[in-house]
Amino acid sequence: MPDPRTLNVWCNQELVGKLTEANNLWQFEYSANWHDFNLSPDLTIEAGTIADGGTIRPVQWFFDNLLPEEGARSLMADDANINQADAFSLLAHFGAESAGALTLLQEDEISIPAEEQPLPQQTLSERIKQLPHIPLSTGSSKRMSLAGAQHKLPIIYRDGKLFEPIGATPSTHILKPDHSDPEQYPHSAVNEWFIMQLAERIGLTVPDTFLIYVPEPVYLVARFDREKIENQLLRQHILDGCQLLTLANTYKYSQCNSASLDRLIEFSRSKAVTRQRLLQWLLFNLLVGNTDDHLKNLSFYAANQDFNMTPHYDLISTAVYANNNKWGEENLVWPIGEARQLNQISLADIQAVGASLKLSQRYVERTIKAMTDNITKHADSLIEELSQQNNSGPGRQGEIQLLRKIRYGVIEDMIRQLDNTL
Repeated sequence: MPDPRTLNVWCNQELVGKLTEANNLWQFEYSANWHDFNLSPDLTIEAGTIADGGTIRPVQWFFDNLLPEEGARSLMADDANINQADAFSLLAHFGAESAGALTLLQEDEISIPAEEQPLPQQTLSERIKQLPHIPLSTGSSKRMSLAGAQHKLPIIYRDGKLFEPIGATPSTHILKPDHSDPEQYPHSAVNEWFIMQLAERIGLTVPDTFLIYVPEPVYLVARFDREKIENQLLRQHILDGCQLLTLANTYKYSQCNSASLDRLIEFSRSKAVTRQRLLQWLLFNLLVGNTDDHLKNLSFYAANQDFNMTPHYDLISTAVYANNNKWGEENLVWPIGEARQLNQISLADIQAVGASLKLSQRYVERTIKAMTDNITKHADSLIEELSQQNNSGPGRQGEIQLLRKIRYGVIEDMIRQLDNTL
């Protein structure tokens, strides 16, 4: 029988507890000195030690949700020569910088003092060129992991320059290059930047975003799980939808339903605001054709036994990549009334969602009108602004063409569809 494996779990240089795996069963034991917050509603300080069973595995599910998914996990595992099914070994290898507040280190591993090193654009460019065969983090001084299916890198972005965190230094931004399958998903960096900027301009809460060229296009998003206190950058504890609901990441699509939304709302003391923000998020995703808005794309700040929604993230038009421009036939992750595809959405369906969220019909109609009245003018402004910038580089014209396809194809069709159901 293999020996038990243990990792120390830290938050801002304080020991939260010990994570142990033995015989494929995980256990978490809180430190006696830790009193700041529960890791999740089902991993409470009062419980002291939480041990997984054979079927219900709250400890393993919580920590596994810190790791990348799909191809990004496979590539990361290959790079470290670790079986991708061995989540504990992946956490041991890459846990020094993960999503949220937690840092996972070996029992005998001491956190290196906080430092940073410049990340020259040429170095980043070379790493991007080697995707998807070599991870973006290869060559970094710090082994880092972020949840999600896309290749990304935690970095520090300051005064227009890039740095890589070393040791205890928290990253400030997340960096994403274009998708590693450009034939299927061209210009994904500008796509996400455009949709996030558009969300901000029509009133959704999102973090700051940037688009830079190295010369490959790179999308940057500020980390909202960071807080500056007395000139010190601290990590903030957040939970994604799967972690808050104690679900394995494999349920991120199948549990997208009204019951899950109700449970998420119940965790928050600011229920009215949460209901409104969920409607805005769902409606905006419909208008821009984001059909990949699963549970891990909702996150919540955890503090004082309360859970409040974080800014929105990972907003991108996925429908624009539909075969033969048939974006209307893209399947929805969340059932919207009776609709299961974009081209089935009607005003009545959105009103049904609003009713299930316990929002008044007047509020729902006002929200729909505000978005549909303003989204196209802001989309036009963004496209014009990007067009005015230096567009002589490779792929720049293709980027503008993609954005126009989103604006005059997906968005225009969705607005017309709603207008026709009035």
